[in-house]
Amino acid sequence: MKKIAIIGLGWLGMPLALALSQRGYDVQGSKTSEDGILAARRCGISAVKLITTPDIECDFEELEQLMSVDTLLITLPASRSSEGGEHYVNAVQNLVDTAIANGVKRVIFTSSTSVYGDQSGEMVEASPLLPVTPAGKRLVALEQWLHQLPGIEVDILRLSGLVGPDRHPGRFLAGKKQLKQGNHPVNLVHLDDVIDAITLLIASTHSGTTFNLSAHQHPRRDEFYPFVAKQLGAEPPTFETIDPQASTGKWVNGEAICRSLGFHYRYSDPYTMPLG
Repeated sequence: MKKIAIIGLGWLGMPLALALSQRGYDVQGSKTSEDGILAARRCGISAVKLITTPDIECDFEELEQLMSVDTLLITLPASRSSEGGEHYVNAVQNLVDTAIANGVKRVIFTSSTSVYGDQSGEMVEASPLLPVTPAGKRLVALEQWLHQLPGIEVDILRLSGLVGPDRHPGRFLAGKKQLKQGNHPVNLVHLDDVIDAITLLIASTHSGTTFNLSAHQHPRRDEFYPFVAKQLGAEPPTFETIDPQASTGKWVNGEAICRSLGFHYRYSDPYTMPLG
């Protein structure tokens, strides 16, 4: 039985832990509070208290237990703030260094399609990485650092905008006025598809991979978000008139994982993603 540790039993990490446990994996994870640990344990997931500041704060025996696994999954979201961002990079590096020192053979890291920045056109895994946000720049630095590590297999999943329970970008944009980039494509992926992809990756003999995760269909922002707002019973957002010379934005191709591993998206069209 493969042993899996998930750093960050949060919005993605907790349902992922439950899904892996249901598939027969020995799963444990980390939380930053006692309440979080108790909540995870009530769901049947073994959890330890781990804080990264960015130095690792964890009981020695519990940290040893957490790192006595075949695969370490790091699902911590990249901080948007300057100070928090530097802590995030150092925290991930400290975690991976600790994993290597404890003999962990494989790391799976969730990155973001923000690494492609504001380019236009199709983005595939080999496209140039031209991030513009601080978080995107830190993710690129981490990706490059991870892939250069000797003695450990590293897989990276670049996630598009996440959709799932209590999280839909249509809610964030509802009622907003004169939004820009109405002609840009929507790049989204559902939580269920992220969980399925990670589960497939764990079971795969492929390693050292980088995959985009993004639904196949990419509707325009100025068509998709007003539609979603109406479905939610919220005020639709409005968009600025499109300048004919304006950038057409990027669309992220998430099909490489389908070709390589036989993956199938449950929600290949953002219009079919549940709004709950």
